Amino acid sequence: MKLKRATYRHIEAEIFAYKDTLKAIEELRRDIILAGKQEELAVSGGGYVGSIVERRATRLADSILLKEMERITKAIGEVYRDLPEDRRRMLEFKYWGEGRNLKSPAIADALHIDESTLRRWRNGIVYAIAEKLGWY
Repeated sequence: MKLKRATYRHIEAEIFAYKDTLKAIEELRRDIILAGKQEELAVSGGGYVGSIVERRATRLADSILLKEMERITKAIGEVYRDLPEDRRRMLEFKYWGEGRNLKSPAIADALHIDESTLRRWRNGIVYAIAEKLGWY
């Protein structure tokens, strides 16, 4: 079965944004936790303070955006860790490094590989991530 073009591009966009997404996850977690701290300050007198921690934990657990961001970054991270060194180097260069804005021929030249090898590696990585996410 072949991935839809839009799915393929979405996965590639997620790979490009991987490092930014990791930062966004931390910021989102911090915002949820800090929102709970502000509630603690707002509770005065006879408020039921014990439930503030529970509400904060529930918000963290219920955040759909946070769950999906974590699921996608986990899939990318697992595929990355399982890659051989040469494919890791390609992924880092193409998606996170100097080759980010280069065309395929220039990336292949920089990595000293054939363009068809680059295409095969790239497809393998995207399909492995799609499989981990249940999209393939």
